[in-house]
Formats: sequence, C-alpha cells, structure tokens
Amino acid sequence: MAQLNLENGSAGKRLGAKLVDGIPPALITGLAAVVGMPLIGYEQVSSSSAVLDLSRFFLVTGAGGLLALGYWIFLWGWEAKTGKTLGNLMFGLRTTDDGGFAPGWLAVFLRNLIIGLSGIVPVIGFVIVMLSNLFDSNGKRQGWYDKAARTFVFDVRRGRNPLVTGGINGPSSFAPDSPPPALQPVSSPVISRQEPSSPAQAVPAHTTAVHIGSPGGAHAQPSQPEPVTFRPEPVVFQSEKVPTGRTAPLPDFDATHPDEAAGETVVSRPATAASYAPRSVRIRLDDGRDFVLESAALIGRNPAAKGSESVQLISVQDEGRSVSKTHLHLRVEAGRLWVTDRHSTNGSAVTGTDGERTPLPGGQPYWAAPGSTVHFGDRSFKVEQA
Repeated sequence: MAQLNLENGSAGKRLGAKLVDGIPPALITGLAAVVGMPLIGYEQVSSSSAVLDLSRFFLVTGAGGLLALGYWIFLWGWEAKTGKTLGNLMFGLRTTDDGGFAPGWLAVFLRNLIIGLSGIVPVIGFVIVMLSNLFDSNGKRQGWYDKAARTFVFDVRRGRNPLVTGGINGPSSFAPDSPPPALQPVSSPVISRQEPSSPAQAVPAHTTAVHIGSPGGAHAQPSQPEPVTFRPEPVVFQSEKVPTGRTAPLPDFDATHPDEAAGETVVSRPATAASYAPRSVRIRLDDGRDFVLESAALIGRNPAAKGSESVQLISVQDEGRSVSKTHLHLRVEAGRLWVTDRHSTNGSAVTGTDGERTPLPGGQPYWAAPGSTVHFGDRSFKVEQA
C-alpha cells in the first residue's frame, strides 16, 4: 500500500545521523595525527635545551585537514541537492526545504552553521540543539536549526518520501485528471424551403389539373408532385426605420384583431443558470475516499461541531499532525463549494485548474471550482461535480 502520510524524523534519529556524519572526518584527522607524531624531529642541543622539528607533523596533519574539509564540502553539496547524507541514509531520513524539495546550498549551510556554533558549549550544547525539535509546539517538526534555515527532516521509512513524490503536496497529483467533455457537432437551425422560380412551380403539390375538350369529356388528372429541395438561406439583418413622435392609432377593423382573440399576454420569468445548477458537490480525498456534500461539513483529524450545528463530519488520518483537529469548514451553495480555513496551525491552500496555488486566509471563505485541489496540512482533496 502506498504511504501517503509524511513522518517527521525523530530527535533520536536526527542526533544519530549527525554523529554518523562526523565519523569520517574524525577518523581522517585522528589518523593524520597518529601518522604525524613519529615524524616530529627532536635534537638535543645542550644539556638544558632541545630543538623540535614539527614541519613534517604539520605537513601530514595539514593534508588530513584538507581531506576532512573536502569531505564536508562533498557532504554539503550532497545534502543540498538530494537531502541525503551518510547518517540520513543509515537512519532513513531526508532533509527538505519548506516545500518538500531539495533544501539547497544556503539552507544546508545555515543548518550546519548553527549546529557547529552549538559546540561553543562542548557536548551539552550540541546535544540540546540536535534535540531541539522536542521543544517545537508544531508537532515536533522542526529544530532550532530547521526553523532558521526553513527546512524539514522526514522519516522516509515510516512515511512518504516527498523528494521523489512531488514535495509536501505530492498526493494531490496521484489522482488522474478527468477528461474534458467531448464536443458534439450542431447543425444550423436556419433551413427554409426553396422559393418557386416561376408561376408554374408555384402550384401546390396536392392540386389537380383539369383538361377540357378531351375525347372522354372533362376529367380530372392528378398532377405529379414536384420534388422539394431544401437549402440553408443566409440570415440578412436589415435596419428598420423606427417612427418618432406620436404613433397613429390602428384602424378600426370590422373583424376582431388576432391579438385580442389570443387573450392577455403572459410574461414568463426566465430561468436563471442557478436554477439548473447541481445542488451537491463531490470531494475526493488523497487516500481514495470520496464524499458527496449537500450543505455543510467539517474536515480534520477529529472534527467537532459546536452546539446543535448540523454538519457532516469528515475525519482524516495524519500521524504527522500537520492537520488540525477541525481544519476546514466546507459549505455548498447552489452547487458551489466554499472552503474556509478554521485558523489552522499549518494553513490551507487551493490549486486551481491553471496550476496556480492560492493560500487561504484564516476565517475567509474561498470558492473552490470543480477540478481544483484543496490542500490542508499534508493532506488534500479534489473538487468534482456531483
């Protein structure tokens, strides 16, 4: 089964990964010091003084230091482009930016700078900084160094790897887009009968011709109906001269005017587009579930309605706690879905059919058109026509 949730890296794994990253340079510099110690020259000048030659020692340890520096530069670029380090690979962690993609050179530099400065207080400072995500009120997502660099650390063995699945909002791209409706050909309704070109062609098809003076006397012979052809005629719009001033009254006809015989004209109210609009909306969650909404709904990890409010409650699983207990308020009016963020911790956004992502201010309703995707925390759903 596909892992759709994002799992934050635990404090213990983060500390272990950073310790593993520091093992190679420690071994390199330690080995250089061990090799360089026997190379220190010692010469007794007198009974009370001696001369030490440290040139070869510094040469060996300097070469070891350059190798260690090269390792750190390599590790810096590797993590900046892929989110991987030796420790991250060993503990199943990945470093990302705030969108779930590769963090970049500057972000990794800031993270390592803060971790390095923690060594001012030996051991204790390093451990406190590495465990600082335990003090994060936002679901233990970020340590102090993560907040400064705007990065995250995810456990890709327990959850989804955002670096290869489209970032933090990756599950919204799993559902295939619905194909557009097929276009049907429409024939022109302007079709009229061909006008007769001569008086002989003007004789109706059902009339009979009478022949006089024939040997058998006068008799009626039915005429053959002429074929009727149809062809479309262009519609010609002609300007009509509208009289101004007082309009002359109609003449007094002996017969009743056709309009008077038809009775009083009744004006019907034209139907609006809203009267034909569907009264429900379907939403499809990124875990495959779908719901048909007809009035109001609340969505979150454990949504709850206030008082006697009658709403549909939709709960979603989110072990990373990126979704608030009552995250969104959904309302359907005349076939339109209005989405309101309930001042959630991690916020919400709507991605339209044009691909443009719009963050939702807390407490303000926003119309999510069919085909758009609503993101809340690390979860999402797609809006469809019911």
